[in-house]
Amino acid sequence: MGRSQQMIGPMALVWTLGVAIAAVAFMTGVLSLGAAIVRWTGSQLTMALYLPVSILLGMGAWMLVLAAAWRLRRNYLRRAGIAMSAVVVESDLRYKHRSGTLSYDLWRVQVEVQFPHPDSGADARVRKQYLYPQFREVQARALAERLSVGSSVPVVVHKKSALFDIPKRPVRTDIW
Repeated sequence: MGRSQQMIGPMALVWTLGVAIAAVAFMTGVLSLGAAIVRWTGSQLTMALYLPVSILLGMGAWMLVLAAAWRLRRNYLRRAGIAMSAVVVESDLRYKHRSGTLSYDLWRVQVEVQFPHPDSGADARVRKQYLYPQFREVQARALAERLSVGSSVPVVVHKKSALFDIPKRPVRTDIW
């Protein structure tokens, strides 16, 4: 039996770097907008609240932008890719202490699947990671149980990228 290849294309690197660069640009724009509002109102209260409110609103809006990008990517892959079934070969549920935003504890579900690539026929592997805040333990355990070793999971494959066809969005840098 041949060795499996990890499916990772050049777009994974582009996406990872793009997210970091776009996050900085987005937050710069949000802070600039907040400064313009302060200048427009001239209020001491808006000046005092400018930085914390801009940062919190910018972080929330950025999460919405990433969610929208993932949905667009998922819809594109569903149209352009090939739907198939993969077998879970590795599944892990871990509790990560103080590693989330604002030092929240997280549940991490990491899954690796194997399937025959539709173009080459060679065995291919894809690994995805899903994070849940500490208060979503039930959902994390349910996903880990659903994606236990030996179970079948739907994937959509397009060239050198693959997406688990489940509604949960993976970690931001692992979307591609």
